[in-house]
Amino acid sequence: MENKPIMKKLFTPFVAVSVVLFGSACQKVEKIAVTPSKVALSEAGQTAQLAPQALTGEGEPVQKATFEFASSDGQVATVDPLGKVTAVKSGSATITVKSAEVSATTPVEVVIPSTLVLQGAPLTLTGLGSEGALTAEVKDDAGRTVPDAKVELSSADANVVAVEGNTLKAKAVGTTTVTATSGALKQTAEVTVKLPDVDTVAFTETVPATLKVGESAALAVVAKGTDGASIQGVSFTFTTSDEKIATVDAEGKVQAVKPGSVTIKAEGGSKAAETKLTIKK
Repeated sequence: MENKPIMKKLFTPFVAVSVVLFGSACQKVEKIAVTPSKVALSEAGQTAQLAPQALTGEGEPVQKATFEFASSDGQVATVDPLGKVTAVKSGSATITVKSAEVSATTPVEVVIPSTLVLQGAPLTLTGLGSEGALTAEVKDDAGRTVPDAKVELSSADANVVAVEGNTLKAKAVGTTTVTATSGALKQTAEVTVKLPDVDTVAFTETVPATLKVGESAALAVVAKGTDGASIQGVSFTFTTSDEKIATVDAEGKVQAVKPGSVTIKAEGGSKAAETKLTIKK
């Protein structure tokens, strides 16, 4: 018998090897964005919350980043470990936010209104219808002017002085108080309305030359200043030289009593004028 070699089949098993590549889970902080970008506070103890966001160079958020906060001036504004900013007094400060080796800053402006200053008081308005103004300025507790502070004016007696916007207008002779208000701040000023000095007093051309017994007439008088302009609001006193011929009341109304001639006198502002009147049957 012929000997045949025995053939053995060798099977080499196929081993599949899978290689898993893990990306780096460590993102590098390259910049910080802070919201809000700036903080404005107007009361002591008022707070604002900063919300920082750590970002990669491509602007992708960095997860689980930690932050440190610091204020450049704790007497103006403080900041706690969670980024809450608290106003202390008026001034400027900068909050620095740091993560790893990267930092960002947020400006903080604290403006706490403290005083209201009125300039131009006491004020005197000369002449009815004349106008004037008081200058109001609000300052913070650091002595700085508060820009764009809203100030409202009001009059204790609008019949004497009326407030029209920021303008004061004389309505009647007298004195009243004008109050300026800005938030919780108030300041008052005394405002007086007076008449100009009277230079001349004259009867108008409508004064009749004669009246018949039983008739009456209202006399019109005008007071003028040194500039020749009429002065409103002047009070006049009327008298007659002979009440048996003609009487005159406080308003200047003349009543003819009997025939004759009289002189009617009008006085106002330390000046006087006279007119003659003939009474006929």
